[in-house]
Amino acid sequence: MKKRNTLILIYLVLFLCAAFAAKPFRFALFTDTHISPTNTQPTEDLINAVNDVNSLNDIDFVIVSGDVSDLGDTVSLRIARKQLEKLHMPYFILPGNHDIRWSEPQAANFKKIFKADKFSFTHKGYKFIGFATAPQAKSGKGIIRNEDIDWLQKTMDSAKTDVPMFAVTHYPLQTGDVENWKEATDILKKHNIKAVLGGHYHRNVLFNYDGIPGIISRSALRAKDPVGGYSVFAVSDTIKVWEKRIGQKELLWLELPMEQ
Repeated sequence: MKKRNTLILIYLVLFLCAAFAAKPFRFALFTDTHISPTNTQPTEDLINAVNDVNSLNDIDFVIVSGDVSDLGDTVSLRIARKQLEKLHMPYFILPGNHDIRWSEPQAANFKKIFKADKFSFTHKGYKFIGFATAPQAKSGKGIIRNEDIDWLQKTMDSAKTDVPMFAVTHYPLQTGDVENWKEATDILKKHNIKAVLGGHYHRNVLFNYDGIPGIISRSALRAKDPVGGYSVFAVSDTIKVWEKRIGQKELLWLELPMEQ
């Protein structure tokens, strides 16, 4: 009887571990929407992206990784919020350099409209952490503010070290883009970080942030193409990234092993 109870306990523990382990899922990423009060095309591109992702039946949430507006003005940010609120799934947002535009009042305005300028949440066993990378001065490099470095440190430390994590920024965390990028990567590398996601470059590209994969996604804008688009991520034992052009099939452009 004692042996039987022990076996039952072992099976119960294994079942609970499996139940709470990281599970496969898909999410979308919008970036560099550049909503403008005078140009309606970016708004049309965002509307199309929202409608397109709503037509998919397996997207759990959407991340919006900065440059939501072109000028950081209240009108544009409110237009973006109105459209993003039409998503059928939750969205998580952070500002880019165009949203802040080298101005503390604009940084406060973004936070007022979207109720936050950073995020932290756990989804199916994975933790997602998004924080702002702001421009120092007009046309200057980005920087992570001291208060955001402190927040990142505390947020990372509050999670178990074995929990798989994704970080999200706007600027790439590398020389030439963010002056104090290594402060962030030093913190991230102490944990089970899988990749850093972002935008800013308006194209799909894979970087290496001191050993951490840096996955940069295309802009939501159509630019010279007939339609705009966004990225779709699938998380399982691999990280897969597709470019999803509006009304078209997903095009796989990146696949990385989860364990680097």
